Amino acid sequence: MHITSPLLRRTAVAALLAVTAILLSPVPAVRPAEAAEALQTVFALPAGDAMFAVGEELVYNVSYSIFDIGSIKLQVLDTGSIGGVRVYKMKTFADSFSGLPFVDLHLVFYSEMNDEASSLFFITHNTAKTDVKPFTRYRFDYRKMSVRYDIGTDPGGKVSASGDVAVAAPQLDGLSLFYYARKNFRQKAKVTVPVFANEKSHTTFFNFMDQVGSTEIDAVTYPVETVEFDGTLDFIGVFGLTGYFRGFFSNDAAGIPIVAKMKVILGSVHIELTKWSRPGWTPPRYKD
Repeated sequence: MHITSPLLRRTAVAALLAVTAILLSPVPAVRPAEAAEALQTVFALPAGDAMFAVGEELVYNVSYSIFDIGSIKLQVLDTGSIGGVRVYKMKTFADSFSGLPFVDLHLVFYSEMNDEASSLFFITHNTAKTDVKPFTRYRFDYRKMSVRYDIGTDPGGKVSASGDVAVAAPQLDGLSLFYYARKNFRQKAKVTVPVFANEKSHTTFFNFMDQVGSTEIDAVTYPVETVEFDGTLDFIGVFGLTGYFRGFFSNDAAGIPIVAKMKVILGSVHIELTKWSRPGWTPPRYKD
């Protein structure tokens, strides 16, 4: 639907940027060869964790009010062992839809994380332009309890700002935060976790309720059985993002995110699963 109201146009832009900020990291930014890897198709299930199937791809529609403003695509690229530590490689794309006034948002996020979803490496590219691609890159060194950040542009890997930040505990990044929620949403607990974003360590609060219910989505004709949780970020996102969010994940072994809702300056953003590629999986039907 075409957005004609200037206020709604500004809000739609803010909403999409806010979604990117809260789910994928509040830093716009570039990645080396790993981020350019083709999506694997083997669908291997790592031992001990049936959730993160290599080759899984999930696609979500992002909407504000009645307006569709963009999409998010999540991929599990690969898994392996580095120094005896299992590592998962994840990639995500956030794109505004063509024709959306005043915004052309195209971001790529890449993260390497361990079994606990603690971040080992993170980078994000702004790919809206073909000639210059700004990036932000984080390298996590838990032996030194520090994070190295680099901000620059590609091609060429020119770094314009860099530094080392001391941290008190292993960190999540904006993408591994999502996978942390996926690994832990079935427990009943209130937890806080450190998240490294904007070159600082912040805190995110999760309220895991272990609350089973039903969620409606357009992709299937029946109610999906989901588990609900919510939480808040301790920092303000772009355009007045409040930091509150709710998630509804499938109540099965896969734990697929079905719907997410987030508050922005003038309302709420709705993120809904529209497509998926994971052999043998369909959204579980809710049973009364």
